[in-house]
Amino acid sequence: MTHHPKKYFLFSVDLEDVRHRMFDGHRYEERVPPMTERYLQFLDRNKMKATFFIVGDVAKRYPQLVRSIVQAGHEVGCHTNTHIPLTQQTRESFRADLDENMELLFNAGVKALYGFRAPVFSLTEKTEWAYDVLIELGFTYSSSVLPAKNPLHGWEKFGRDFKLIQNTLWELPITLYPKYFSLPCAGGVYLRMLPFWMTKKAFAYYGNRGLPVLSYFHPYDIDSEEKPFMFPDANNSRIFNQLMYINRKSVLKKLEKIIRTGWEIIPYHDYVMQHLEVNTVKTI
Repeated sequence: MTHHPKKYFLFSVDLEDVRHRMFDGHRYEERVPPMTERYLQFLDRNKMKATFFIVGDVAKRYPQLVRSIVQAGHEVGCHTNTHIPLTQQTRESFRADLDENMELLFNAGVKALYGFRAPVFSLTEKTEWAYDVLIELGFTYSSSVLPAKNPLHGWEKFGRDFKLIQNTLWELPITLYPKYFSLPCAGGVYLRMLPFWMTKKAFAYYGNRGLPVLSYFHPYDIDSEEKPFMFPDANNSRIFNQLMYINRKSVLKKLEKIIRTGWEIIPYHDYVMQHLEVNTVKTI
């Protein structure tokens, strides 16, 4: 009898409100609550639990939304208080920012916080000091590294493997396409933009080797009704901004197809506790 390794899909949503980073953001309709509800319905329909990395501003504005995520049995992690990249912070400002992020999440009903994701994967060799702060605050893991060259942030030399930082905290870098194609295979704009056969092939590659796939999505990634505006991360590039809107309707359909091939969505912390041990992979 052939043994097939279990296929774990570490699906996550970075819960942030893009309007908060815009000078005239108040002019635009609130989209975070309805899109979060859409994700929750998708997960409930498939009887699976995921991880939501939540910005403090969102928890402050929508505490009931955070409570609904917790009540549905999903994991909540930190995503900073106001979504300022680590490259624009100091160790001291990051500590204060994260303290506030944690407090707002606890106030909204979160019972425990184990994980962290840096805004726009801004944990790089230049912001490695962030690990000291995360360890001081008792975090179990971070999923903040994009192990490739990238126009915004990237830490190519980190490598693709999970690593144990100071024998205390796991870094789970985002999953890239296999071998030489160094783009996230299950993340936001990439899953929307690239043909599904490429996604399917990447998942098969990792699934056949018993390796998990880590993803990231945002409320806007599935919002096909949102009125277009210039994204704050687009650097006023019309071409880049167009990519932020392309194929949003396709995301949940693609995710359903992935699940139908035997992938099980589980929270990040569950995977860390069940499948990672000290010294099982490289340490840093």
